[in-house]
Amino acid sequence: MTWGYVVLLFAGLWILQLVLTQLQSRHYYQELRLMQQQPNGYLGVGVNKRRFGVGAVVILVTDPQGIVTQCKRMSGVSVFSRFQKYGEPIGKSMDTLYDTASKQQKQPVQTALRMAIEQIRAAQAKQQQREQEQIG
Repeated sequence: MTWGYVVLLFAGLWILQLVLTQLQSRHYYQELRLMQQQPNGYLGVGVNKRRFGVGAVVILVTDPQGIVTQCKRMSGVSVFSRFQKYGEPIGKSMDTLYDTASKQQKQPVQTALRMAIEQIRAAQAKQQQREQEQIG
């Protein structure tokens, strides 16, 4: 009878984890949709996921010139983590932020910030290529 309770407890905790993970995922997509509403510019998402320890997610929005207009971060080790406004990068150029983040590689938020910037740079390069193809 004791093993039955242990199995039941384990199953209950597993289901609870699934529900909380689903809620966190819904929160992530809600924040992403909110930040996509900027009329022009670029959006990048960086993820530093670790098997054990603190992970981080950064959503970065820039104007067409590469100046950060919005930034949110989520870091932690549990499904209770939520996005918070990350004011430090706002108003700075991506190049400046990338250089700073490269110097602080060991910090999960800085690694995620670098990844978001790399995504935006790739989107900018793609946009420039499309524009050149239309001209030529």
